[in-house]
Amino acid sequence: MDIYFAPMEGMTPPLLRTLHNEFFGGCDKYFTPFISTNENYSLNQKEKKDIDPELNKGLNLVPQIISNSAEQSAGYIMNISGKYGYKEININMGCPSGTVVSKNKGSGMLKDKKFLEEYMDELFSFLYDGKENVPDISIKTRIGFYSEDEHKELTDLIMAHPVKQVIIHPRSRVRMYEGSTNLDAFTYMYDALKSAGIGVVYNGDIKTPEDYERISKDYPDLDAVMIGRGLLSDPSLARRIKGGKCVDNEEYLSYMEALLNGYAEQLGNDKHILAKMKDLWNLAKPAFSGNEKGFKDMSKADTIESYRVCMRQFIRNSKLL
Repeated sequence: MDIYFAPMEGMTPPLLRTLHNEFFGGCDKYFTPFISTNENYSLNQKEKKDIDPELNKGLNLVPQIISNSAEQSAGYIMNISGKYGYKEININMGCPSGTVVSKNKGSGMLKDKKFLEEYMDELFSFLYDGKENVPDISIKTRIGFYSEDEHKELTDLIMAHPVKQVIIHPRSRVRMYEGSTNLDAFTYMYDALKSAGIGVVYNGDIKTPEDYERISKDYPDLDAVMIGRGLLSDPSLARRIKGGKCVDNEEYLSYMEALLNGYAEQLGNDKHILAKMKDLWNLAKPAFSGNEKGFKDMSKADTIESYRVCMRQFIRNSKLL
């Protein structure tokens, strides 16, 4: 079973993806944070860098788009695949951010099933209207917007279209990340989609190899599991799942210093560099126990060099869980 590295806006740029692959490996696919479509069919500089093959060497990378326009989606899919050579494009129908939902994008698309059906009908009509070399289309979704009982209607809607694979986060949008995932709803979607020849990926709350084993045992025909926060906390998680070793303190330090050096080279501004590192550490901190003072000192550091010293001391003097 494959392991996918989930996209997280601002957290998983090309630098982190390539360094993660270099240091730890274990992930079969990496997904870009979403590209939001616009009527000009243009990419900003950040988006161009995010999908530039030269900046993602060695990765099996899948660009992700987010949109509420079927026509724009089709245009972006064909332009990105044609220019950069990608064989798969992922459509984000799961992002629960309030800003995204207010624009009827991401999981906001799930609010109105009629709108979603029309979007899907139009999208595949545009894509298969005499076009050649259409890439595979995968979807990342939740199981409903208001209620998790929406999963059956959503499943029928997906099965009516030539979707290659569905990545399912088994929570509704209103639940965000609260409570446990709804495995009853996931089981229904898994059984129905697999029987229709559509690939299924599980996404949600995989933080340890034991979490992975539980899911893979219950759903042996899964294509993959997708992991986000778990890999930002324990970057060796995919490697461990596949029988490799757990990260130790010195390897963790080498990885974090490589990230720090990479951001320093790319950004050149202490404030921006430290903001990137501190955002990552908010997710990485649960991997360590003890040494709260060391973490506070690192969080307060306001120059690259003072931060580097504090980071070295924190990692070397803390216990990895």
